[in-house]
Amino acid sequence: MNIFSYLKDYLSADLVEAMASHINEDAGKTRQAAEVTALSVVAAFLKRSSTESGAKAMYKAIERENLYGNHLGPLSAQFRDRDQASQIIQKGSNLFSHLLPDKRSVLIAMIASHARIRSSSATSVLGAMSYLTLDILGKQVKDQNLDPVGLAMVLRNQKDYLIKEADPELLDKVVTTLSIEDMERIGYVTPTEEAEAEVVSRTRTRPQTENPYADLTENPTFPWKAILGGVALLVVLGGGYYAWQQYGSTVQSAALQDTTVTEEVALPTDSTARYPDSTQVATTPATATTPAGESLADKLTQHLNNPLSKAGKTFVFEGITFDPLTNEPTPQSIPALDGLAAVLKKNPNLQLKFTGVTRQAANKKNVFKQANSIKAYLTRAGVDIIRLDVASFVTQDAGRSGEDFIVVKVVQQ
Repeated sequence: MNIFSYLKDYLSADLVEAMASHINEDAGKTRQAAEVTALSVVAAFLKRSSTESGAKAMYKAIERENLYGNHLGPLSAQFRDRDQASQIIQKGSNLFSHLLPDKRSVLIAMIASHARIRSSSATSVLGAMSYLTLDILGKQVKDQNLDPVGLAMVLRNQKDYLIKEADPELLDKVVTTLSIEDMERIGYVTPTEEAEAEVVSRTRTRPQTENPYADLTENPTFPWKAILGGVALLVVLGGGYYAWQQYGSTVQSAALQDTTVTEEVALPTDSTARYPDSTQVATTPATATTPAGESLADKLTQHLNNPLSKAGKTFVFEGITFDPLTNEPTPQSIPALDGLAAVLKKNPNLQLKFTGVTRQAANKKNVFKQANSIKAYLTRAGVDIIRLDVASFVTQDAGRSGEDFIVVKVVQQ
């Protein structure tokens, strides 16, 4: 079943008008928001179900809410009733937040920016489409008597439909927003498929032939064996003659002496000895050093104004702190973020990647959320989300005082 196509067809004029009336938006913008949300929700659930734990979580959510296709027919009528529409939106929002808590805010920002609607309206559309999509998936579970793995395989099959039918630029925007690294490979992999992939991988790493000179020795039309043997014989004879000429007079005496070398031998100087032991290869991205107190906006402006500068430059985002409970920027960080937003708006080709860096593996998710909160803030400030990317990184570098920090990379300028 092509769920993405089904969702687009399900968005009848009557349903779109009912949704537009409920969220108080233009019907055309509401349709645009609903269609990009349909693509986003299918891709998001595809990503969530790519692991066994994710597939089980989705299966249990469908089971808990009794979503087995019971709401497909009367949905447009339910949206005419404000109370019922609010319940559907709230349930869908809760389900999406439960399944993909770290993607809800960035997805809402992307939908609002794409369709040019309010964030509150985008939130309602995301809730409604999440509820509808899970109801469709639940119907597949019921009709085909699927288990969690079967549900994951249904979603994996949606990948080809999305790649073939979705607008490439829009799909790329959705993939970037959801931090999907490789759309071609995403999806649940069964243990059997994983084992087969390992066998193929090991087979490909083996040499194709045990004898690298087989193409020489197996050709009967040319006497390669005789030639190689003759060359080897000449080398042996020549080497023996040279050794006798150079060392023949001392062979007997050397044989009677202890062969241990007692004189000092000058060894080649170890090039690494020239540097202190404390010098280590950094495992974090090489960052630019700039005068203390200089903001990231100033650093980027200087970099962009330098005609010799190139993309790939990295900076540590100084002057930004995060609430330890929410991982959101503190009020003291707003000036730095506003300055960065101004630089991005002034340079429309500039693309940045924010990487949260930590020395503790347990904090990797937190620093990712911190980097993602910067992206969300800049998106709300009017920066196109496709120009921003986020990641997280665990380092062993002791160059900083142990605190987590954000590295900003110039991807394109």
